[in-house]
Order: sequence, then C-alpha cells, then structure tokens
Amino acid sequence: MAVIRKPHDVPGTVAAALFVGLGVVLILQTDRMTPMGSVFPITISAAMIVFSAILIVRNFVIAARCPSVEAADGTASETEPTQGSMPRRIGFLVAMAAWVVLIPILGFFVASLIAFFAIMAVASHERVTPREGAMLVAMGIIVLTGFYLIMANVLLIPMPRGLFF
Repeated sequence: MAVIRKPHDVPGTVAAALFVGLGVVLILQTDRMTPMGSVFPITISAAMIVFSAILIVRNFVIAARCPSVEAADGTASETEPTQGSMPRRIGFLVAMAAWVVLIPILGFFVASLIAFFAIMAVASHERVTPREGAMLVAMGIIVLTGFYLIMANVLLIPMPRGLFF
C-alpha cells in the first residue's frame, strides 16, 4: 500500500496551491473583460496554474523518492535547510522598491534595466569575470528589450513613460 508522505517543501507546496487557486479566480474574473483585453491575464494566470501544479507534483515526487534517513542511534535525522543571506534579501527588496519608484521618473524600460542589473549584482554569489559580466549585460539587454518590445508593440500594453522611454 502506497503511503503519501509529507511534501518535500511544505511552505512551497502550500504557496503553489494558493497560486493555483488565485490563477483560477483571476481567470474567472476575465469574463467582464473584452476578448482582446482578457488574453494577457488568462495567459499569465494559466502559466501560473501550470507552473504551480508542476511544483506541487515535484515536491510530492521528491518526498516519495527520498526515504527518511536513519541515524546510527536509530533516530531520524533531517538536514537543516539553508538560511540564506539577509543582506541579499534586503538588497533585493531595496532594488525592487527602487524599480517601482524609478518607473514613473525614468520610464519602464530604463528603470527595468537598472533593476535587472541591481538584482543580478545582489544575487551573484561568486566573482564574475569581465567576459562573463559582458555576456550577462548583453543577455540582460537583449531579454529586456525583447520583452519590452513584445509588451509595447505586440500585446499593446501601455508602458509608463518617463524621462526616457
């Protein structure tokens, strides 16, 4: 008989389940929108549901594959989760807050570039060589430019304009 074990990442599984529910609610709210206006919210909500469901399944599969480890004295031992870095978390929050403040001043694209590079710097754990740095800068500019052009010119989402574009 199969035993359902506790998910691998309980907080992550609970959050994913909440996001599935939120995605369903958001899709149900689009019936008041025009057909063209509802395309973007439905697409994002559907992606959120799919990725959250994948996370839930992943967490249960990992829990099923990893039996509890027994210590030499017979007691179960669990590995301690990593605590992360509080300065990095604060740096991320500061970068996100600065991004929100800078959008109406500099414009969406320029503020997003600054936020992207600030978050990349905060998230980097090891030294980056000049070549790797140049590649990251180039890829960041390409990805952000692509997303901006798709949102502004294809999806016709009005973008906040500031000093720049």
